[in-house]
Amino acid sequence: MAPAKKSPRPCCHVSFLLLQLVLLSVIVFPATAAAASTSRCSNPSPVPNEVPEGNDARELLRSFQITTGYFSGGDRLFAPDDDSAYIPRSFALSPYKVARTTDPAILEVAATLALYGPSSDHGGGGGARRRRHRYLVSQLVASFVLHGYYSSASGELCVVGGSGSYSVDGGSVEHLRDVNLHLRVPNAPSLADPFVTGLLDGADFETISLVAYVENDRYVYSEKRPSCPPPMPAHAARGALQALEANFSCSHLREIFVSSYRLENTSSDASSPAASTFQFPLSHGGLRMLVNQMHCTANGSVRAYVVFSNYTDSERRWRRDMVINNRFLVKEEAVVADGYWDATTSRLCLRACRVAHSSAAETELKVGEQCGLGMSFWFPAVWTIRDRSIVAGLLWNANQEESGGNKHAGASLSGVMSVSSIDGDGYNRRRSNLTDVKYNYTMVEKAKKQYLSCKFSKRKTGRFPGNSSMYSYSDFRFNFFIETLGAGGQASPVTIGSVMVDGDQLAAEYMFFRHAMGEMNKSRTAVVRMDHSQLLNVSYDISYRVRSANSKARKNSSSLFSHPLSIEHREISAEGVYDPKTGILFMVGCREINGSSTDCQILVTVHFASLDAKGNGHGRGKISSTRDKADRLHFEAMDITLYGMYREQIGESIWRMDLEIVMAVVSATLSCVFAALQIRHARANPASAPSATSVAMLAVLALGHVTHLALNVDALFVSRRTHYIPISADGWLELNEVMLRVPTLIAFALHLSLLQLVWSSRRSAPRAIAEKWSAAERRSLWICLPLYLLGGLLAGAVHVINNGGRAAAENSLVVRVAGDSATLWDDLASYAGLVLDGFLLPQVILNAMSRSRARAISAWFYVGVTVLRAAPHVYDALRARGYVPSVRPSSTYAYASPRDDLFGVAWDVAVPLGAASLALLLFLQQRLGGAFFVRGRRFGEYEMVPTTVSSHQEGDKKMDHERGDVIAN
Repeated sequence: MAPAKKSPRPCCHVSFLLLQLVLLSVIVFPATAAAASTSRCSNPSPVPNEVPEGNDARELLRSFQITTGYFSGGDRLFAPDDDSAYIPRSFALSPYKVARTTDPAILEVAATLALYGPSSDHGGGGGARRRRHRYLVSQLVASFVLHGYYSSASGELCVVGGSGSYSVDGGSVEHLRDVNLHLRVPNAPSLADPFVTGLLDGADFETISLVAYVENDRYVYSEKRPSCPPPMPAHAARGALQALEANFSCSHLREIFVSSYRLENTSSDASSPAASTFQFPLSHGGLRMLVNQMHCTANGSVRAYVVFSNYTDSERRWRRDMVINNRFLVKEEAVVADGYWDATTSRLCLRACRVAHSSAAETELKVGEQCGLGMSFWFPAVWTIRDRSIVAGLLWNANQEESGGNKHAGASLSGVMSVSSIDGDGYNRRRSNLTDVKYNYTMVEKAKKQYLSCKFSKRKTGRFPGNSSMYSYSDFRFNFFIETLGAGGQASPVTIGSVMVDGDQLAAEYMFFRHAMGEMNKSRTAVVRMDHSQLLNVSYDISYRVRSANSKARKNSSSLFSHPLSIEHREISAEGVYDPKTGILFMVGCREINGSSTDCQILVTVHFASLDAKGNGHGRGKISSTRDKADRLHFEAMDITLYGMYREQIGESIWRMDLEIVMAVVSATLSCVFAALQIRHARANPASAPSATSVAMLAVLALGHVTHLALNVDALFVSRRTHYIPISADGWLELNEVMLRVPTLIAFALHLSLLQLVWSSRRSAPRAIAEKWSAAERRSLWICLPLYLLGGLLAGAVHVINNGGRAAAENSLVVRVAGDSATLWDDLASYAGLVLDGFLLPQVILNAMSRSRARAISAWFYVGVTVLRAAPHVYDALRARGYVPSVRPSSTYAYASPRDDLFGVAWDVAVPLGAASLALLLFLQQRLGGAFFVRGRRFGEYEMVPTTVSSHQEGDKKMDHERGDVIAN
């Protein structure tokens, strides 16, 4: 009977079912995901053919170009975009092909999409990476090559199956697969539809949302032009010809208007229509407005994207993202506006609509129904201490005009807010020609009375800007350092007398010499009469940066980005008087408090250094508060140290640098000549010169040239004018590099050749002679090396002593304006220069140990190199008597630099004397014997003896002759 069949085990069925499920998931799920990702759009079917390029090819390319956009999502690649990220997110779309097809409504588009942002920790397929601090985030750049079709009917660009790649900080490239793009580009963008939005997804990253303000020229401006209130006397505007350098210039308009602005509610009604209608925080003090994007056409049509935010929350990030990086901002309350430039009144008139944010995603932007905000901007023609804006303006509720009430009523409009630009780093101001702006002094009389009643007015006279023969308005500009705060700042004159010297430097210089010189001459006449009847009116902009009170950075932090650090930018507008007789600047200042109020009880005094002074510095001063100490706005007085150079001193310094460059080139060239002469001397005396030359001496000289090349690549090869005025070409820089490096390299090669000649001569010499010189060389090294090491340790100890206490006492943000403290490497390099000064020491010790009187060293060589080593010290002593050092003098020294040797009163005397003493000692050794200064023969183990038969015979004859003379006597 056949055995019964065993039934299959249940576990086998389960395993088989699990295997089927796995295979099904592998096959079905990717297909489902692909279907989901491509379901947003699809390419036209059938695909239309491309037609030949027409005359509008360039216009078609511009219609899809996006230079600045924002994206969210993609967390596998990019880190979260928060306020602490120093690398904001942005994207750019660059089309390289847009062609028409056989279907008039379809365009074929090929473009490159680039995304920039902070890298995440895991980095999407790039492998695990070491976690970085959030303030030291790496930048990730993702680039996609896309090819798809755009439908003008739906306004959608669809790309399926694209490819991409990304890299972190320019490192290895990782590829991205199955990239799909669905982008909505309005065919006819307008005030109601001004945004480009879309989605980007792929197999290797999460969906990314894109948004940008449309940049193409197809924008359709509103048919009804917005109206502006008529200009009022208090709102006098400059002409467009001076402000824009033309009747209308789109590029200049965009450069000036894209900036941050201060808002001030001029209406007494806090619940004004301008605030209630738009539900912005416009009725609160301390607000900022930012024109983030602006575009215009040649006929004067202008459109803009404007955002609003609180002063304390977002100004720092605005300035970083927009001013520095020019990024598209989407997280703040915003409006879109369009209008026109009114050439008759030189005003920009705009009408704005509020941008609504979707609750689902921050990139979902759309224009709401609230379009009643009027905007007007102009270039102020009059400045005061409280308002020095390049651009001013008004915001008001434009719905009042439609309701028929108070049309063009100007100041009677309710809810009016004033707008004034904030220059930040002064970029727009430096580029603008402001010579036609009139300045009204309002604090001069107050400052003059205080100055005449104080002891400063009785200060002794001297040569100061304003009473010397050569001066410029730039002499009144200075940088300063606040020791107590560890902060630095700058002060720039706005007006000198009645002349505007702010803005474009060339225009200001012209106006200064045309008008202000006359006022200066009047002041000089008053100086001769020794009175103060012609004090010069001046106004200044003063700015400085300090660490904020809530900063958590540790005092011993060595990096600004090691900890969350907040830097406050403080500004003071000041005006007062300048006394050309005493060089004293006495001003009353105003500063903004929390963006809502102004404190004008500030006193600024500056004592300019005399043009005849030889000290390092530009003068001293103080910024103090005149309020009572119990007042909450009172602050402790800040002593400031001015640094810089006058124009007359700059000319002298440039001449000095030219002379030093010539001296450095001549010195390096002579070093080559002396080395070549020594090689010639050694080859002319092969029996004695090569063997009797110290290898240690030649090694010291060769290493000296190496140190010189390593230290002065950046210090010496900088243009002589780099420290004073900008340079526009690199020709002089390259010339200096060739002039200074080539002779030094040649001298280094010649010393190596001489070293090789001496070494090979000793190896080929007879054994007894070679052993003799080798033993003497070892003895000299046993003396020199401990001396060199002991000197190096002493130099390191002195460096630690001088810098240890200073580093412990200094704040982590202190910036030393009188020159950065020397590093340990700098001090050791200076000590190496001292070793090089005594380059003859190994040769003198070698001669003493060997008792040699061989003339191994040419007089041209040891005298010439000694003079080259002593000359910088002589020059340094002369330079200290007649040259005013700049902020960092060592960086402007092309010859006799502290990085090359030890300089000072003592060193400038000791080094030449020591080098000359060694040269004299070598001269005597080569004529009287190496140990002529030592009695007996215990100093050295060896003595020079004749080595030839003829020499022995001559010695025997001489001894017999002397013995005969003794017997005869």
